[in-house]
Amino acid sequence: MYQGEAWKPKPGADGFALALENESYALYIRPDDTQIAVVNKRNGYRWTSNPTEEQLKEEKTKGLPLQNLKSPFALVFVMTQGKDQTIRDTLNVSSPKMEVAMIKNDKGVQISYWFPEKKIGLAIQYELTTQGLKVRVPTDGIREEGEFVVFTLDLLPYFGAATSKEDGYLFVPDGPGGLIRFDSEQADISRGYNHEVYGSEITNMANYTRSGERREDIAYPVFGVKKGDNAYVAVLTQGGDSANISAMPPGLKTSFYNVNSNQIYREEYLYQVSRLSTPTKANQKQRLDRDREVEYRFLTGEDAGYVGMAKSYREYLKANGQLTQTLKPVSHAPMYLKIFGGNFREAYNRIQYVTATTFPQATEIVKSLKDKGMTNAKVIYYGWQDQGDYNMEKRFPIEKSLGGDSEAKKFVSEMKKENIDVIFQDDFSWIDSASASSGKNNAIRGIDGTAFDGYGWYMAKPEKTVREAYDTIDKLKDIGVAGIHYNMLGEVPFNDYDPSGIRTREYTIDAYKGLLDYTRKQLGSASVYRGNAYAVGSVDYIDYFPNESSYDFMIGETVPFYPIVLHGYVPYSFDEGNLRNNVEDEFLKAIEYGAIPTYFLTYKDSRDLKYVASWLFSSQYEKWADRLVKEYKDFDALSGLFSQTIVNHEKLTANRFVTTYEDGTKVIVDYGNKSFKVEKGGGA
Repeated sequence: MYQGEAWKPKPGADGFALALENESYALYIRPDDTQIAVVNKRNGYRWTSNPTEEQLKEEKTKGLPLQNLKSPFALVFVMTQGKDQTIRDTLNVSSPKMEVAMIKNDKGVQISYWFPEKKIGLAIQYELTTQGLKVRVPTDGIREEGEFVVFTLDLLPYFGAATSKEDGYLFVPDGPGGLIRFDSEQADISRGYNHEVYGSEITNMANYTRSGERREDIAYPVFGVKKGDNAYVAVLTQGGDSANISAMPPGLKTSFYNVNSNQIYREEYLYQVSRLSTPTKANQKQRLDRDREVEYRFLTGEDAGYVGMAKSYREYLKANGQLTQTLKPVSHAPMYLKIFGGNFREAYNRIQYVTATTFPQATEIVKSLKDKGMTNAKVIYYGWQDQGDYNMEKRFPIEKSLGGDSEAKKFVSEMKKENIDVIFQDDFSWIDSASASSGKNNAIRGIDGTAFDGYGWYMAKPEKTVREAYDTIDKLKDIGVAGIHYNMLGEVPFNDYDPSGIRTREYTIDAYKGLLDYTRKQLGSASVYRGNAYAVGSVDYIDYFPNESSYDFMIGETVPFYPIVLHGYVPYSFDEGNLRNNVEDEFLKAIEYGAIPTYFLTYKDSRDLKYVASWLFSSQYEKWADRLVKEYKDFDALSGLFSQTIVNHEKLTANRFVTTYEDGTKVIVDYGNKSFKVEKGGGA
């Protein structure tokens, strides 16, 4: 919380008073309703926290929605006692008897709000930066002194709100990136966009009783607005892992398009009183104790669009040490070749390991493909553990039917002679609920206090995950393995509602990042699936990178925002070439978005894996070898772009797109005639 004397601003003719100023921006605040405005001094453009009085003349919304439309926040609260614990109401600057106190110091301006009738309060801090504006809600400024508590907080919900008559769009972090254009007809049939960063909290089963719509979890805490030649990209720099990104079209609440962060302080959950009773709804009692901060980075001219937003977010990640250096140039495009060793199946009341690819057979696969033209590869080997993933706490000795430890060492050694790294895939996030050694003691707790049980498996506390991984790393180091490809670490953070106190997603993220960094230090590399933003500075490769939208009615166009951010810093791939649903289009999408190729192969036919815990429906390497090599050569034609950043992306027609790299090279993809071409730049 800021300290200092009370600030009593004197408003000008428009009702706003100058609060803060630097070389690029000026912040104005209205003392009567605390609305804000930020003026870009370079071009005079004015961003406002709420629609102007002129814009509101045609507004038909009444009551609470209109009050929220005029407020810089909307605080949803609930009761802590009695039968009405799930009934929610909203506080804003129009709420009765609201008290406001302002402090201004060298850091910025702090506005504290107190609602005496509900005995709830909060503070919002504003600070100008060289890029724009930081807005912070310190956890110490949240006051809950009665029977009501904070549930969620919409922070600057209408900052940059627009009408359908304006030129521009909202940007939301759907898949690789989603645009909601202001003239979109699709938005008229939408229920709005409101989704939690990094996916819904897995420990809360209430999240899984909702509609079964296909969703792409949010991988990066970013949203934005483009209005003509001006735009902003907003980054949730603190507390983003406990927030929703919310966007609304006209007609649902107001006549405006708007996008904002919806800060989560408590979750609603289902509470099972007894085995026979119907679950009842309740609210989390202890608040998620996190500072919240959103940084608005303003953009103009050619940068006022999703490409400029992506570049700005990339610069943010670089400035904060999450992207440290660009990739080294390569002579040939890298290929991540996944090889499935095998897994278990239950047969005749016993566990049987079914072998798909022994270590000598894996050597044969790699050498055969290399002879055919796969010039640069890394191998990720799956199913190496004793009995596969039947007992995730017993990995060693390495499965004997694959060749055991001795053949594993030979395989790794043979691959080193070919300049190929071998990485082992593993999962340290789950504990068998029947495990005698770990059981509930090492499992995270749901909001109701019970060990989180995901269909017979407990989710491990981060400390348990780290301990198990450290022990495994020591053993894999002796074998010569060059890294671990981790399940869950790059996809699913979670809260642990342990009776001793909540450990938030921030705690899980810090533990996972520490493990990834340790793996790189000890073995040489670490990689993950999906690649949530918190992991990008600690990995060498991202698999199943976000590349599709959620097919949300509100989102009219999918764009490669996240690929633009990471290309040239972290390599990424989409679905395996032999497991695609739409073979040609998904191949072209990988080319358009700058991905690298990956295949998932076995020595034996995938039909031999019947009743085995496997998702491989077509993987026998001899059947795929020719296509793999042909496709690899297409990717290899783009090897000179591997270490370059993407500087532009354009939609030429409904089926033609062009991606431009820093040396000027353009990659033009045509989904109509199923082809792509490369136009070399001047620096190529």
